[in-house]
Amino acid sequence: MPELYAAYGSNLSHAQMQARCPGATVAAALLLPGWRLVLRKFALIEPAPHSICPIGLWQVTEEHLRALDGYEGPHTYERSRLALPDGGEAWVYHEIKFRPGPPSAEYVGRLRQGYRDFGFDPAPLEAALKRMESV
Repeated sequence: MPELYAAYGSNLSHAQMQARCPGATVAAALLLPGWRLVLRKFALIEPAPHSICPIGLWQVTEEHLRALDGYEGPHTYERSRLALPDGGEAWVYHEIKFRPGPPSAEYVGRLRQGYRDFGFDPAPLEAALKRMESV
């Protein structure tokens, strides 16, 4: 049975997701209230009451989720359920191991491509990059 997976980092990239999860399809693009994008070595999201975070929803299978579990790793990200604004839920990965930045230029390029792929305004991504530089 298909599941929803919420991407906020490099898995917004359509090319990356097709390489990692062949056959996964875009379900929706949405702005998730109460969360913001944070960048260190890689992307993560954190609760932020007055923020919004662009989220790409993918329709995935159990096989896709197992593949994502392998890419995200059991020691760096943990898969959990995320409440969506429409009352539904999607799987999301939350960082469980602090990995300081900065992200590589290649990784930032994939993030920017993912934002373009989903048609998101790049402002939240650029704001996350700016916050990281000021730390």
